Amino acid sequence: MAGVSRRPPRSRPLALAALALSGGVILGLRALSPLIPIAAGLAALLGLSAILADRRDLVVGAALLALTTAGLSLGVDAEGAARHDCRSAWPAGKLVRVSGVAVGFLPEGERGSVRLRLQESADGRACRWIESIRVWGEGPVAPGALYEVQGSWRPLSRPGRVPLSPERRGWIAAREITQVGAARITDHPFLAARGAAAAKLWRLYPRRWAPLAQALILGERETLNPELQARIARAGLAHLLAISGLHVGILAAAIFSLARIVRISSVKAHVLTVFLTGAYVLLIGAPASAVRAALMVMLWALTRLAGRASSAFDVLGLSAIVLLVIRPWNIVEAGFQLSFAGAAAVGYAHSEALRSAWLRALPRLVKATLLSLLTSSAAVLLVSPITAIHFGRVTPAAVVGNLLAVPLLALAMPAMFTSAALSAWPALAVWPTGAAVVLLQAIDSLAGALSSVAWASLDVPRPGFLWAIMYTCLLILASQALHGAWQRRRFILAVGLICAVSIAWPPLVSRVGSDRITIYVLDVGQGDAIAIATPNRRWLLVDAGAKINDFDAGRSRVVPFLRGQGVRQLVAWMASHPDLDHVGGAVAVLESVSVDRVVGSGWVSGQSGQLAVLTWLSGQRVPWLRANRGTQISVDDVKLQFLHPQDQREVDHDGRPNAYSLVFRLEYGRFRMLFTGDAPGDIEDGLSRDLPEALSAQVLKVSHHGSASSTSSGFLTAVDPELAVISVGRGNRYGHPSPHVLWRLSAQGADIRRTDRDGTVVIEAGRDGSWRVRAAAQGYF
Repeated sequence: MAGVSRRPPRSRPLALAALALSGGVILGLRALSPLIPIAAGLAALLGLSAILADRRDLVVGAALLALTTAGLSLGVDAEGAARHDCRSAWPAGKLVRVSGVAVGFLPEGERGSVRLRLQESADGRACRWIESIRVWGEGPVAPGALYEVQGSWRPLSRPGRVPLSPERRGWIAAREITQVGAARITDHPFLAARGAAAAKLWRLYPRRWAPLAQALILGERETLNPELQARIARAGLAHLLAISGLHVGILAAAIFSLARIVRISSVKAHVLTVFLTGAYVLLIGAPASAVRAALMVMLWALTRLAGRASSAFDVLGLSAIVLLVIRPWNIVEAGFQLSFAGAAAVGYAHSEALRSAWLRALPRLVKATLLSLLTSSAAVLLVSPITAIHFGRVTPAAVVGNLLAVPLLALAMPAMFTSAALSAWPALAVWPTGAAVVLLQAIDSLAGALSSVAWASLDVPRPGFLWAIMYTCLLILASQALHGAWQRRRFILAVGLICAVSIAWPPLVSRVGSDRITIYVLDVGQGDAIAIATPNRRWLLVDAGAKINDFDAGRSRVVPFLRGQGVRQLVAWMASHPDLDHVGGAVAVLESVSVDRVVGSGWVSGQSGQLAVLTWLSGQRVPWLRANRGTQISVDDVKLQFLHPQDQREVDHDGRPNAYSLVFRLEYGRFRMLFTGDAPGDIEDGLSRDLPEALSAQVLKVSHHGSASSTSSGFLTAVDPELAVISVGRGNRYGHPSPHVLWRLSAQGADIRRTDRDGTVVIEAGRDGSWRVRAAAQGYF
């Protein structure tokens, strides 16, 4: 390739070591402890073979396998400790009382979340705490002060297969936050300093800009306007709100440059840069991305002082090793992954671009612009699978946004630091404060302009780790072409194989199918919404949650779930009955995804939720199917057998909407699940008499949110469920679920899952009748 001097890829041992350790930690966090002796034995065998054969490649393999074993051990220990954390035994809604030292800052009258570094349980219960706990409440809260908190436990509401650290598994909704000890700089110097810095920012800046200044300087986003956060995220600039390598790099460069301007010697300037950068990272709470950047600054300074060259990838690798040894949970968190992926992409693209003769020949301004575009594009390309996995979003706008936002941030940070330093002299502080406000307005305007572009942020289905790894492998192989590696047969074979698998795998999976169905009982509060994914990932949706006042469960809960799953089309949407807590969110859902057909009982009650759906449907060409007893729907070997209502011309239920609820049994091979809507007890008893054999099912969706008027003993005897799922809102005013219903279900021997305590409940079932259940409260996202 013209202008490129070809060379073979260089070995980066510390980067490889970090990858090996990371792989072991990921496996260990999945509680795969039996792999430890196997990996250790293989490492020892490889080491012995390397000694006998005197082979360098075997030595490298043994070392990497030993690091993988060490990572396994670290992950297993971390997972075991988290399993015994006090929060793991808390059901949703549990009233708790804890005490601890505040880590975050909340001004008086502001609501947001802060973290507490827990000391002990205030009720005297012996508890094991791993890391801090998040608390949602109202200020004032000052970092370093001791607080006692009373409130209810709220687990995370999105289930998945990847474990989360205990700190991220939920939060306490505080009813009362009481300060029992003042912040003392002798006890918690960095926390006290953080509180003082945050208080200065809130005094200096207008209410609109103080939260943004706090986020950009201290990394605390708890009081930031949600609309502003969403706008910045859609523009691909979310990394500005988390103290990352960008912030630390700007600060380190400023400190070193100022030191040299005032004629401090190079050695002292390096030492001062490392010291002040480290102090700043400790001040903001040492997040993983900032620690990574600070370690890189320290290693850069050491290599410069020693007169040695260093590999950016090895520096990244060593930083990752240190962070994972200190805290293995970092590996599964988006901030850690984005920080290292972004830094690797920028470093690689920058070094490779500078080697291009055509780029070096360009004018300085053009060269700088093109170099920025290349590095920004590389970062977006490499972090896209990470943002897709964690957030279901990719942001092409970041390629352009970074070119403008980074200079604005580089100017805003010194202005905000200066204004805080001069806060004791208001006449002097007003000038840097005014400059910072102008720059903050510019950042907000830039985010608004970029987020309004249609292609700025794209919602995508979460690809899973297999697709992300395949995508990353393609990027790595493509980057090797810069070294002339495309001439090698191995390279061509590897690229061809990965491309072929990437292209052939989706249709192959859709043809073969997973041979399992997945049923999601969504946590939509006091209401119902149940999504069903067939083996070929065709989707059905039962109900859509409530729409009450400003809360639309369809828009805020169901649509984000469907987008996260990559759902663009529903085979059918089924309205169990017209009540608002079941169909209120339907219009938001129907406007967001295409629907092949709508299924209902055909009984019109005139309720507002049903009328809104009918009004929307009147302008669409969506067929309506009236389902009565005997109706069947089949999708991918999944059969829905409707048992109720009977033909309404033959039976009159006195105009009760619940009595016309759709009752149907889902059948997939030998697996059965019974859906009951809000069917009352007399309907259930009638089905028990008329169709006892048709009711039998392994899983029961409990009727009417666990109301005492449903789920009779006779009905349960006919169903004989192994698992009962109750869709119910936390602290609802109806007292659902009824203690009598819970007692009857327990007496029947059914395992009980509730969305108010367990969050979204996921049931996976196979043709052979086997099933398993998992829920958000188990600590997965």
